[in-house]
Amino acid sequence: MHGALGWLLALIVCLGSIWGIPAHAEAREVRVGVYANAPKLYLDQDGRVTGILGDLLTEIARQEDWTLRPVQCDWQNCLHALQGGHIDLLPDLAYSEQRAKQFDFHKLPALYSWSTIYRRNATPVETTLELKGKRIAVLEGSIQEAYLRELLAGFGVSAQLMPVKSLDEGFRKVAAGELDAAVANRFFGDLNAPRHKLAASPIMFQPAQLFFGAQRGKNADLLNAIDRHLDSWFAQQDSPYFKILEKWTGQPAKTIVPSWLLKSLGALAAMLLAALLISAYLRRQVIEKTRHLQLGKEALEKSEAKLRTILDNVEAFIYLKDIHGQYLFANKAVRRLWLAEMEDIVGYGDEKFFDAETAVHIRQNDRRVLRDGEILKTEETNTVAHTGKTAVFLTTKLPLHAEDGSIYALCGISIDITDRKQTEANFRIAATAFESQESLMITNAEREILRINQAFTDCTGYTAEDVVGQTPHLLESGRHNADFYQDMWETIRRTGMWQGEAWDRRKDGTVYPKWLSISAVKNDDGMVTHYVWSHIDITERKAAEETIEHLAFYDHLTNLPNRLLLLDRLKQALLSSVHRNRHGALLFIDLDNFKNLNDTLGHDFGDLLLKQATQRLQSSIREGDTVARLGGDEFVVMLVDLSELPIEAAAQTESIGEAILAALSLPYTLDKNTYRCTASIGVTLFGAHPQATDELMKQADIAMYQAKKAGRNSLRFFDRQMQDNISARVALESELQNALELGQFQLYYQIQVDESYRPLGAEALIRWTHPERGLVSPIQFIPLAEDTGLILPIGQWVLQTACAQLKAWQQHVFTHGLTLAVNVSARQFRQADFVLQVLSAVRFHGIDPNLLKLELTESLLQENIEDTIATMNALNQIGVRFSLDDFGTGYSSLQYLKRLPLDQIKIDQSFVRDISIDASDIAVVRATIAMAASLGLKVIAEGVETEEQRQLLLEHGCSNYQGYLFGRPVPIEQFEALLRQN
Repeated sequence: MHGALGWLLALIVCLGSIWGIPAHAEAREVRVGVYANAPKLYLDQDGRVTGILGDLLTEIARQEDWTLRPVQCDWQNCLHALQGGHIDLLPDLAYSEQRAKQFDFHKLPALYSWSTIYRRNATPVETTLELKGKRIAVLEGSIQEAYLRELLAGFGVSAQLMPVKSLDEGFRKVAAGELDAAVANRFFGDLNAPRHKLAASPIMFQPAQLFFGAQRGKNADLLNAIDRHLDSWFAQQDSPYFKILEKWTGQPAKTIVPSWLLKSLGALAAMLLAALLISAYLRRQVIEKTRHLQLGKEALEKSEAKLRTILDNVEAFIYLKDIHGQYLFANKAVRRLWLAEMEDIVGYGDEKFFDAETAVHIRQNDRRVLRDGEILKTEETNTVAHTGKTAVFLTTKLPLHAEDGSIYALCGISIDITDRKQTEANFRIAATAFESQESLMITNAEREILRINQAFTDCTGYTAEDVVGQTPHLLESGRHNADFYQDMWETIRRTGMWQGEAWDRRKDGTVYPKWLSISAVKNDDGMVTHYVWSHIDITERKAAEETIEHLAFYDHLTNLPNRLLLLDRLKQALLSSVHRNRHGALLFIDLDNFKNLNDTLGHDFGDLLLKQATQRLQSSIREGDTVARLGGDEFVVMLVDLSELPIEAAAQTESIGEAILAALSLPYTLDKNTYRCTASIGVTLFGAHPQATDELMKQADIAMYQAKKAGRNSLRFFDRQMQDNISARVALESELQNALELGQFQLYYQIQVDESYRPLGAEALIRWTHPERGLVSPIQFIPLAEDTGLILPIGQWVLQTACAQLKAWQQHVFTHGLTLAVNVSARQFRQADFVLQVLSAVRFHGIDPNLLKLELTESLLQENIEDTIATMNALNQIGVRFSLDDFGTGYSSLQYLKRLPLDQIKIDQSFVRDISIDASDIAVVRATIAMAASLGLKVIAEGVETEEQRQLLLEHGCSNYQGYLFGRPVPIEQFEALLRQN
């Protein structure tokens, strides 16, 4: 996975996971051996494979379309079943040379594990020597048994190793006093020791690599698939691999190189120092006890042989050097690396084993240890002279002091991290490249082109053979001077990126404009290693802009769009309204008695009035709306992006129309004359259903004449019923102003559950109980509250009430962990003191802010994105979580979405409703879940009403739900009764 082909394959795999492309089309049943070894591997209460390795295999099976069939067995029976072909895979199989002759392993270790001695608190076991005479439980047939025997033999300690069928059996016998101690891997031990009242001793051994094993010569395709997924996951910090580790260990992965690897040098150093101290202690004891028996030399040699045995069984590279840099000792790992025996190493320096440059660099590091007494931890890139192979080592070097304090030797411990470093570099390149889906080009720090994608070739005509090894100067058009490029690279040096319009030349010689983005890729030291270039061909856009400028789409007097441009924009607005399910409106405006002005003062004064009227119209509408002049004194205003609800859209239109009437009725100054003129406005709405432009224009015109008949200086809707609805809305607005003061609002709670129907929390939903109207739907009064500004005090009431309820829940065992989601309106969120409002509510009620979840809509996120991110980050720092509501119904930019501190995405009920019959809804849900997983976000689906819907969502990876299947929104008393019932 380190060459160009591997990089492209990694890109394909990532894109495939985003868009839901299956890796395999043919399902396969895989028999998996499972023995009890939590948290690495066991069967849950439903008989499913789980644990760290179990969850890894389950995720791989899901992506590979395997069906796992668990086969429960104890350890020995599992080994026999694998060897006899009765199972296909056995997780948690430690590698050894002996087992490699019996079974097949994949290449990349799935997990690393240390073995530890566990004992009762009353049993003093602090060192290997204290194991003498102890009865120790070991898993029958395990590698731990062989390693422990070798460790005890190395220290000359005699102990009784008692085979047990399972690790849990060993812990039970120690807890019962039947045995003194038990050996277990650290994962199992740390999880289960507290239950048996056992404690871990400081004795650790057997740094084992754990794999999935297969029968010898069988199921190579399964092992290859496991390797492929592990290789991909190791390169991604938010991959399923690291999420599963975090789930079971509680420790998130902070870096691509596992934390155990960084800590292992210190541990190995401690082991070595301990071993050296033991050696010194044994030497002193031997000399003292055999001073008169002349047996000191023999005992000393035996103790040193034991020390060598211990060091030879450590996988790290361990060596000793004297003050001249000549080797005194090298363990088996070093000898294997250099293909040399001990006699070929002792007495020689680094020049014999490394190339000249490596030897010089090593000597420089050694001098810092031998001369200054420094404990050095560094990365060394070394080339072995015998093989010519270059590798990167994470190295610790320690000075060894004599009794007089002088330094007489150096101890070095190294671990090969070459593969990890390469994976880390590839990940940095790929992660930056994925920021753009356009034409891509990657260069090194010297700007030499390393690779391009197919989109680049399609756009420029250049293939990889043409450009690899060249520099981007090959593409220059000659239209930019040296200052342009100097400013560009100065910006990149200062900020790490540059974006702008540039002109380049294709392979055929044609010059074209493009939108270019350049991003610098840096290593951990802040040094630039690569540049990622992406661009978009904007030739067509530039041509269209130049063409539009010359079209006669504007009125010559007022410079407003004329009828032709208005009709074109109206067609686009109609399509957009149907697609987005939002309303628009046409306002047909006629100036009252304008003919009298022309007849009395002349057309020049009429033109002056038309120009002033144009200015007033433009200042009365919103950005994105259109004012057009049809001719004479007739104007049309087109409003777009109004409410989804007809009544709300009509109210918005009326508000703007009234503002227009007021502006047009103000006095006009025409040269030295003051003139008053009013207007009549006819309105028609368009919305979710296709309509003809001519018909809409006729409707608005008819409504305008209705306004003139009503006495002029007025506004009329084409639909009489709409007028009645607006009157009713005015009455409702008046009653809404008193509802909060009179305590007519109430919070209802709708339960949210996981895949096992366990309550997770609830969403708080406001209800208005009107004394005469009864229960008023939020669809009726929430938009009205938004328009009038009443949403601010209502939103504050909802927040305080929700926090008070959370406080009450925290007082009871069965509700103390429930979360509560609160909807926040855009107007409420945009308040300058919104963060302070939330913080005050949290502190006043004394609640855990992690249990408060604010639900934001996509439309809210599309405006003032930087302010939105700042507000969310401020609240996130105090623990408040965020959920993106109604996801998929808007147009969220993924560029900004990944920057938001979201915790959860909520799949809109419109996609859940027909998920069992509509393939497009299934595709949207699947893509949403995949995208959320790639961003590390949780997913909850709302509107779940049937078991079939829940099952389909679960099958696609969504395990949290809200809907009528689990409970309707109800008052708090009914909600808590539902909780007690569950």
